[in-house]
Amino acid sequence: MRTRFTACFGMLIMLLGLAIVPCFSSKAEAAGFAIYEWGARGNALGGAMVAKANDPSALAWNPAGITQLEGTHMQAGVAMISPMMDLTTTAGGTTTKNSMTKNVFFVPNAFVTQQINDNVWIGVGSFTRFGLGTEFDENWAGRYATYNTAIETYSINPNIAYKFNDYISIAVGVEFMKVRADLRKKLDATRLNDPSTYAGDVDQRLIVNGFTPGLNAAIRVTPNDQWAIGFSWRSKMDHRAEGSASYNVPTAVAAASPLFQDSSVSMNMNTPHMMFGGVEYKPLDNLSFEFDAVFSMWSDYSAIDYYFDKATAVGRQAIRADKKWTDVWKFEFGVEYLPIENLALRAGYFYDQSPIPDGYVDYMLPTSDRQNVSFGIGWKYENFTVDAAYNYLWMKDRTIAARPAEGIRDTEITNSHTHIVSLDMGFSF
Repeated sequence: MRTRFTACFGMLIMLLGLAIVPCFSSKAEAAGFAIYEWGARGNALGGAMVAKANDPSALAWNPAGITQLEGTHMQAGVAMISPMMDLTTTAGGTTTKNSMTKNVFFVPNAFVTQQINDNVWIGVGSFTRFGLGTEFDENWAGRYATYNTAIETYSINPNIAYKFNDYISIAVGVEFMKVRADLRKKLDATRLNDPSTYAGDVDQRLIVNGFTPGLNAAIRVTPNDQWAIGFSWRSKMDHRAEGSASYNVPTAVAAASPLFQDSSVSMNMNTPHMMFGGVEYKPLDNLSFEFDAVFSMWSDYSAIDYYFDKATAVGRQAIRADKKWTDVWKFEFGVEYLPIENLALRAGYFYDQSPIPDGYVDYMLPTSDRQNVSFGIGWKYENFTVDAAYNYLWMKDRTIAARPAEGIRDTEITNSHTHIVSLDMGFSF
């Protein structure tokens, strides 16, 4: 009894810590906009967890799957993400190679599920679904677009699941997403956006925070012991975040210009409807294969709007940054094999389409189609579980055509890759 109490108390402290830490983080927690690092097991399987959905991270992938978990289950973990890319810019006949600043971002997750009776389960998950973290030297050639971008989100997602019979379960939930953005770039007081000169550079920093509700729903069907089918949906969210715009202005610029005065600011943006579908096949009791597809309606993310309380901040009160992204697919495949009862070996792959069309790629998220290979291991001892995973993600090279008014130069993006290491611990009783 004492061991069980100690384990439960320890897991509770971990859950509370993981839920609190991101709220005080000053850095983005990932280098991509859509984040799928919701557990080491799912990471090892390339994200192919929608039909399987038989551990507490199902709350993120497919909450209808928690009806497979008898009693109480707790799980907490972290993914450590280290991205890198090179950007070669050309402006005024000068070519410069720039590398993204090396960082390691920590993406935590925590889940608790509880069986109420033979038909009803409840669960709460805390995890990250979106995030941006790109950082360059503040004097690099693309500084008039951005030199440091951090958009953080963190979700708390309670769900209730109902098991109709041995074949069909459903779930519904409410997602509360906290958003924080810290956006830094240079403004050229001469309005020429000439990266070869620095005298007119003004440092701008926007910091905003917001809190947005959303909905989710899911279903899981098991026609027999060998097959499982899962589907889940997460709603579009309309985010409004408020905060401040501050400026570091050189003395000569301040004397000559009435602009660049600190101001309150708000930022509006949407995150998309997302639909997850998956099919699992188990030819043997200790071997399973799963194929999933994720459809993200990034056309919902058409622009970011900024509203300044003072027109003397940048010369006008409303600014729209058009995005015009497109709807895309992500395809995932995973295999899990248990050579002995309490040891699981896993591997996975995914292909993730980029939603950003030519003409709208920028330095906030200089991305293209992504591929990922992964492997991992899981171990169970009595009521404890430990899962670990490694992912290697890479992107195709991409060319950006110059858009001088936006601070975008002719750019070649190369050597884009990311290392991800994940570790989870779980306990059930």
